[in-house]
Amino acid sequence: MTKTTTTTTTTITDNNDTVNNPVTDAPIIPPGIDITPKADAVHSIGTVTFKKTKSAEVLSPYVEAYYDSHSNALLIQAVVYVDSPLVENETLHYKIIQNTYIDLEGNPQLQFFIVYNMPEELSADLFIYEIVFNADASFIGGFSNLEKIQTFLWDSDPETSRGTETPVRSIN
Repeated sequence: MTKTTTTTTTTITDNNDTVNNPVTDAPIIPPGIDITPKADAVHSIGTVTFKKTKSAEVLSPYVEAYYDSHSNALLIQAVVYVDSPLVENETLHYKIIQNTYIDLEGNPQLQFFIVYNMPEELSADLFIYEIVFNADASFIGGFSNLEKIQTFLWDSDPETSRGTETPVRSIN
């Protein structure tokens, strides 16, 4: 028996530019729904330079989550560190994906993926961004039942991702 492998090409459209990429080079987006907020939800809050070349790994985001029972809303604030070659005019190009999964006890849980394309080169310079967003209300478990969320900084190319688990605090 002879096995034949065929490489196919997909057409990816981004910002009205069409690019042909092999399937293996296509970005990998995690499961869930895109809840990326408008551009004014992300704020550049500075930079940091490591004196020696840093590791090629992604740094975990710092995340806080607040549940407002009066409006039944879940607000998430994340501080992320991204390599400087990705930033054009201090604008971060990213997506936020919300995913619901069922844990081992059968309870619905929330995950958030902050997706961007991390360069493969090592960099000592990182831009720091604060991203503020609300969870999509279609979450089947009800925000009032959440004790924690998971948030990941996800490299779409897909070399690396890094995450953190965050308790949900009630603000009412």
